[in-house]
Amino acid sequence: MNRRPRERATSIAAVCIAILVVLLPVGLSAQTDDTWPPLNYLRSDFKSVRVVAHVRIRESEIVNKIPGYDNWRIVAEVVEPFKGKFRKGEVIEYFHGAEAPSKKEFFTGEKIVFLLAEYDKEKKALRYSVLENSTLTPTPNRVKKLRLIRASAKRGRR
Repeated sequence: MNRRPRERATSIAAVCIAILVVLLPVGLSAQTDDTWPPLNYLRSDFKSVRVVAHVRIRESEIVNKIPGYDNWRIVAEVVEPFKGKFRKGEVIEYFHGAEAPSKKEFFTGEKIVFLLAEYDKEKKALRYSVLENSTLTPTPNRVKKLRLIRASAKRGRR
């Protein structure tokens, strides 16, 4: 009689492990899925910022720290502009806040950035900062979606 409860527990454990083995790859692939974010999500971020661009980061450095937070100064070259005044090849400066400790590796390479603009009265110029949780790795799918949004925004202005 003691074997039946033990057999049931073993069977339940085996089923749970099988479910985990099946679902684990699904969760991992969702993290690297280049179909994320959906078009409506990108369109919302696009509308809420002054600049959207695919950039290649040249320099990155922490310029300010507060407990639990790092503020990075980024200098980047525009690879492809989607919205705003910057053109291909121009160098832009923007700021990106991140939870501390943040790693420099995140602030290197190519990114798609959504930048807010704020007027700096002292410098009499715009200061750009990243819209929170909007920076993306450029993929063909994401670039295609942003080109589509850019084209529809241009049609809407006519």
